This record gives sequence, structure tokens and C-alpha cells, in this order.
Amino acid sequence: MAMKQDWANLDSLALNVILEKLIEPIDHIWFGSVCKNWHSIANLNHQNDRQFRSNILPMLMIPMENSLEKRNLYSVLANRVYPFELTMLYKQRCCGSSHGWLATIDGDVITWVNPFKDVAPIILPRIDVFESFKNYYEFNVHKVTLSADPISSPNDYVVAAIYTTSGCLAFIKARQEFWTYIDYTRHRGFIDVTFYKGLVYAVSRWKNIVSFDLCYSSDPSGKEKRIPNVLLLGGSDETYSPLTYLVKSLEGELWMVRRFVTIEDICNKDHNKGTHSFHVFKLEFDDKGEKLLGLLKLESLGDNVLFVGDNDPVSVSASYFSKYLQKDSIYYSDNYFDDEPVPYPEGPFDLGIYNLKDGRFGVHCPYKTYFKGKAPPIWVVPPFQWS
Repeated sequence: MAMKQDWANLDSLALNVILEKLIEPIDHIWFGSVCKNWHSIANLNHQNDRQFRSNILPMLMIPMENSLEKRNLYSVLANRVYPFELTMLYKQRCCGSSHGWLATIDGDVITWVNPFKDVAPIILPRIDVFESFKNYYEFNVHKVTLSADPISSPNDYVVAAIYTTSGCLAFIKARQEFWTYIDYTRHRGFIDVTFYKGLVYAVSRWKNIVSFDLCYSSDPSGKEKRIPNVLLLGGSDETYSPLTYLVKSLEGELWMVRRFVTIEDICNKDHNKGTHSFHVFKLEFDDKGEKLLGLLKLESLGDNVLFVGDNDPVSVSASYFSKYLQKDSIYYSDNYFDDEPVPYPEGPFDLGIYNLKDGRFGVHCPYKTYFKGKAPPIWVVPPFQWS
């Protein structure tokens, strides 16, 4: 008669071999929930492996097949859908993914939710959406981002937003009751915004770049407007890119990633069309970050692999994930819209991998027919804390 295996008390060496084969942090959590012995091994492994703690890969939050509000998580490492059901407040697109939080917009109210933590949603004061997308109200705020995690910095985080059909800028600090607005009569058309070395930077489709510090308004009416520092004025003769991202590289640099899309291809049923190329530039600043000295076009991403979309753009180490990720590549999700959002007949489908060196494309999440008509997938970085 075969002896029954005592799985709970396996030798630590064997358990460490198993743990090393698990590539997603979520798998480590499941491993540790098996029993006390497995939990202690996982806990010790996590404490000793600093590289693992500092290299958490984004996962793609995708539509769920039989629900409008619920989403699943897709792993590009494991090439599988994890059976998590994340319930969102609304069925529309997320207008931001930052520090493990997801933002949704309902008319003129932005709400941050954290589907991974048992914490209350953060409902922000109304933002002045003086121009709106008819029939596409979830685009009234294009992009929002957080300066810090509201859980660890409940009184100090700041929200920056790109709002209205004209791409205007505004920001608000935790516990403030009204927004501070950037002068939109002269500064608008922005498509991405980020916090970098104590300042806020924003970029437009025409390669205009501005920065501003966090000097808050004392006028609750919103009439007092801030003037940004213009770093680069692209102009109408600049090549137009409907999607542009500001990415912080692993080296601590700020990069501008321009994504070029063929609109005619978006409106047909060819799922391999849409995005046709990317250009990446390193922004070179003076010591104070107040002047842009130049733009250096990059032919290689070095050790960086980029993840872009409606999320805070993320860079991870190509060498650490060399068995799973493509070097010199940009993993992108579908977040296209122009002056009016395009209702994809078969989409959102513009998901893929672009290699900056050779211009080739790949697939990270196969398109599913049930994606049609649902909220676009968005990259999220699940908070991983072992305790």
C-alpha cells in the first residue's frame, strides 16, 4: 500500500523549489495560504528576496465574460486568466490606475476604488467639466493619477487630472474641498500627466510639454487659474500622435512615449491594426527640472520594458523577467480616443507588444469576442505585501 504524502510538512528545500517556480506574486499568496508551514516558508523567502519585492509586474484587468461591472485579471507571465472577480462601481472605462487604485468617472465626480484592499472608496469633489462628450460621459475625465498611495499617505497624496473634451489640467490635495485649475485658455489639449521629482508634468498630442508645482488655489469658485511652465511648444507642424505617455524609467529618467495610430484601421474588423508604431524620447532637464535642454530619441529601451495605456505607465526590468518578457518592448492596452471617442465595432481590440528595435508586433493577451462593447482592459499593479 502506498504511503500517504504529508504535504503540509514537506521539507523546506522541496517547498523552496516549488516556490521558485511560481512567477506571479498572487501565486505566492496562494502558496502561503495552504498551511502554517507553507506560509512560514513563503514569508521567509519573501523577506530574503529583495529583487522579487521590487519587481512586481502589472497585470491586465480585462472584461469578464458574463458581466458588465466585473473584471478578471490576466497575467502576461503565466499567460492565463486568474479567477478573481473585481467588482467596479460603474461599467464604464477606468480613467486611471495608480498605486493599486482604480479611478472611475460618473458625470463630474471621480471615485478611486482599491479592489485589492478592504478600504472605503475615495470620492473626490466635483470637477468643473464645462465641456463634455455627448453620449460618452466616461470620457469627461481622460486621465487621473495619484502622487502617492492614499493608504500609506492618507493626508499627503495629490490627484492630478486631465478633464473635458479640450484636455485641461487640474489638481487637488487630500481632504481639500475644491480643485486648483491650470489656465485652460492658453494651455489645453493634454493627453498624459505624471508626478516627477516634486513637479507635475503634462504632455499633449502635439508634443507640447508643461510643468507646474503644487501651489493650491484659495478660491473655491475655481476662477483663480495657475500658469504652468512651458517646457516645449510642439506647434501645428509637429507630427500628431493621438496617444502619448510620460514614463519614469528604471534609471530615474523621464521618457516621452508617442504612440501612432491609423484611424481607418481602427474602424474595421482587422484586429491586427490600430497602433502602427511608437517613438520614445528621453527628456533632458537642467538641474532644477525647470528647463528642457533637449529630447533624445531612443533606439533601445536598455533594461526597460514598458506598460502603457490608461494606467500610470510602468517600467520593469527586462533582465529580471528575461524568461517571460520581450526585451526592448512596449506592452500596450487599448485606450484610444480622439476629439470624439471611437465606438469600436469589434473592440476594444488594440492590445499588443511593440518592439522598438525592429518594429515587430506581438500579442500579450489574445482578443476575446466578449470584449466587444465593454470597458477597455487596463494595466494594474496589485499591491503585494507579505505578512
